[in-house]
Amino acid sequence: MSRLQFPSLLVIVGVLFLTACGQTAPARNARLELAADHSQSAQRAYNRGDYHVALRQYEMALQVDVAVENIPGIAIDILNLARLSQILGRHEVADAYLDKLLQDDALEYEISYLAAAATQKSLLILQRGDVAGARLWLEKASAWCVAECTLTSVIDNARAGIALREKDADQALHWADRAASSSRNDSPLEYANALRYMSEARLMRREFSMALRLADEALVVDKTLGLPAKIKQDLLLSASAYEGQGDAEQAKRFRERASRIVAR
Repeated sequence: MSRLQFPSLLVIVGVLFLTACGQTAPARNARLELAADHSQSAQRAYNRGDYHVALRQYEMALQVDVAVENIPGIAIDILNLARLSQILGRHEVADAYLDKLLQDDALEYEISYLAAAATQKSLLILQRGDVAGARLWLEKASAWCVAECTLTSVIDNARAGIALREKDADQALHWADRAASSSRNDSPLEYANALRYMSEARLMRREFSMALRLADEALVVDKTLGLPAKIKQDLLLSASAYEGQGDAEQAKRFRERASRIVAR
């Protein structure tokens, strides 16, 4: 039975949601089936935007997985609990969940899960303005992201986010372009994130027409994915691009559209 999970949700500089590593494994007993049921219920709740319900379901999945020492399940549950906690504004709780995974000396987790946790921790630290700390954890994530790692575009986008925080538009474009190239056909979520980073970098360079085109493309993808927070970010980027072009009326219109969206 599949253990489902949702894309990671780490917003930095108006952008980024990192993608969690997945797992598909047959249920070997009734308790594992129960954990899978909780996980799938959490996925459905997340898709509806019921984040508190999703959180409770992942907490129950974690209890079951711990009871039977299902190590991959424990890692997935913790990663998802950390991401949900951040969505709900509980950043310290999210950080504590990640430390529980990264500092666990008793269980041996696959490095793909450690890479995901380190990337998410990097983004949490960056939100607090600690660029050096964010870079340190991202380097750890990169070291753990080896063969068959699915986080390459996520890590590249994170590097773009760090560059934007440092006001380095050229480096942001470099890393976001790499992320877009690797995610274009595989991960619409990360592709839209990369487009948004590139749009912001173009704004820094006062290349307003290109920034608008990128924001428009990201908006199409995010509407397809049904992600209100990102749709709002796309609209605000477009507003800034129109403002840079001197079109105050369109900038006002896009900000009004963004203000109507509740970013759940």
